[in-house]
Amino acid sequence: MKVVIIGSGPTGLSCAKKLNGKIDYIIFEKENKIGGLAKSVEKNNFIFDYSGHLLHLRWKETTDFVFNILQNNLIKIKRNAQIYLKGYFVDYPFQINLYKLPPNIKSKCVSDFIKAYTREKKETKNFYKWALNTFGKSICNYFMFPYNEKLFSFDIKKLTINWLGNFVPKPDINLVLKGAYQKKIENIGYNPVFYYSKNGGIGSLTNAISIGLKNIKTNSEVIFTNFNKKTLMLKDRSLIKYDILINTSPLKYFILNSNAPQNVKKAAEKLKHNKVYILNLGIKKTNFKQHWIYFPEKKFLFYRLGFYTNLSKNLSPKGFSSIYIEFSTNENGYINTNEAEKKVIKDLINLGIIKNEDDIKTIMWLLAECAYVIYDEEREENLKIIFDYLDKNSVISTGRYGGWKYSFIEENIKDGFESAKKIIELKGG
Repeated sequence: MKVVIIGSGPTGLSCAKKLNGKIDYIIFEKENKIGGLAKSVEKNNFIFDYSGHLLHLRWKETTDFVFNILQNNLIKIKRNAQIYLKGYFVDYPFQINLYKLPPNIKSKCVSDFIKAYTREKKETKNFYKWALNTFGKSICNYFMFPYNEKLFSFDIKKLTINWLGNFVPKPDINLVLKGAYQKKIENIGYNPVFYYSKNGGIGSLTNAISIGLKNIKTNSEVIFTNFNKKTLMLKDRSLIKYDILINTSPLKYFILNSNAPQNVKKAAEKLKHNKVYILNLGIKKTNFKQHWIYFPEKKFLFYRLGFYTNLSKNLSPKGFSSIYIEFSTNENGYINTNEAEKKVIKDLINLGIIKNEDDIKTIMWLLAECAYVIYDEEREENLKIIFDYLDKNSVISTGRYGGWKYSFIEENIKDGFESAKKIIELKGG
């Protein structure tokens, strides 16, 4: 049995790790370095990720696996995240930490929440309606709506709730009132505590998974898949035969660059995603202690700013800090990085993160061409058409992008494990 894996991110590598020594496999990675978007890059002794990639561990098998491969290279961190709104730093989650806001905004948010909380609810799969029903008009208008529009670069009135999971905490009335008038509410949401690498950035995880995996071919982009003949064409025009194919690359383009039937390609064409530009900066040491800050207001081009060195001080030279700033566009969008950079520097000075432009020592732009999957009303129907076809053709498409979903690294490792288990069962092992 010949197993071919497309992509060397956490899913592809974890799948190979489980197959290693049991079933032959080969991984094809289009970049010159493994890790996908979970790799780290170095410039002038600063280590940058493709924005904030953290480890949220909740399942025993994956938790044991991560602890085993990273061992002493793991830090447990208690979340310190905020929202910057109207000149105030509001603790995250916004909906239960209204206490820092001025009285007029706070009272609007609480009043509208109570109205929504006591109103009879109608079942809805629409995110816009769900948010209004759950949080009320003011919390939505101040944070939920503007932030998610900036994040996804998509009309939120057309989003479904299928992406929510634990990503958006749904509070009860007691928490909202306590967080508005009594004290900060902590330990709510999917990431109140998380893990990160002490050294090497998040790329240390994918590097650790890859140890012992010999059949990884970098600079090997798959440009076409023939499902009938069970072959892949690489960029150098060589043909690769497979028995079972594991795809972890973006599902949309995997299907479009294949001989799939027209109805399957039409379904793939309708899949939507955004694009994220990441501005990484090495700066003089800052006194900001947050791990990340959300920016819902339109006057800021970016939607989030994070501090790598507040996750691990070992990501920059002594006396310096490193930060990331994220900008979103739709999949066909474009950001003029020179203009964005100038605007960001002014914002960083106004926020007090840097004193002046001379505080910036290193600049590196990175791009996630396919960053967040869009959960519109057509997504589930189109995925069913695609996955039904792939199931009949010995293809497992999985992970954040192969599965076309909003997920986190531990889940992607789990996806890789489960794919490997399916293959081993097929062999009868």
